[in-house]
Amino acid sequence: MKLNRSGLLTLVLAAVAVGGVGAQEAAGDVGLVNALQGDVSYQGKEGQARKAQPYMRLRHGDKVTLASGASMRISYTTVSRQESWVGPASFVATSTGGEMLKGTLPDVVKMPSAVPQKLARISELMNTSRVGGLVVRAAKIQTSATQEQVAEAMAAYESMRAKAVPSDVTPELYLYSVFEELGMTDDLKIVAREMLARQPDNPDIQQLAKVALSAK
Repeated sequence: MKLNRSGLLTLVLAAVAVGGVGAQEAAGDVGLVNALQGDVSYQGKEGQARKAQPYMRLRHGDKVTLASGASMRISYTTVSRQESWVGPASFVATSTGGEMLKGTLPDVVKMPSAVPQKLARISELMNTSRVGGLVVRAAKIQTSATQEQVAEAMAAYESMRAKAVPSDVTPELYLYSVFEELGMTDDLKIVAREMLARQPDNPDIQQLAKVALSAK
């Protein structure tokens, strides 16, 4: 079977549109760093060690090293798992969680099953917002399916919020992803203000909130 340029483009766009956890696994992304403090570095299968950054994505096989007193929280986008590591320690990020190399095992929290796929979008949303490309548009139609999706999201959020420390905005980031995808601007603004209240000095949160609060 032969494909012309148009047919090939259609296949490529279809593959991109599938999205979700499967696409993340195919690309090698396995987790989102949603809290970071102290000296933490990571090293891919190739290349030199680099300083870890908040809200960066970790890929399968990345080695993470935490100096004494450092801490990191990673929410996996391939499995319903959140890990909190404290240094000195090192581990390898995989699609099923962190594999400890040295140090102590992390504190683990099980996330609702719907969360990983939505968290997988957060790093992309942040990157897009930094260059001014993220624009939230209001949804035109609210269906019963949408209402069911929102109800499930709220239930997942409440479950996560009950287990999270006050400064952890992972539950709010999850809702942000859901509301942004559905174009629910009023609800998105509420979540944005909640994130700012919990992490007022975080520039990434400030940028996401700015996008949401400017939505019409």
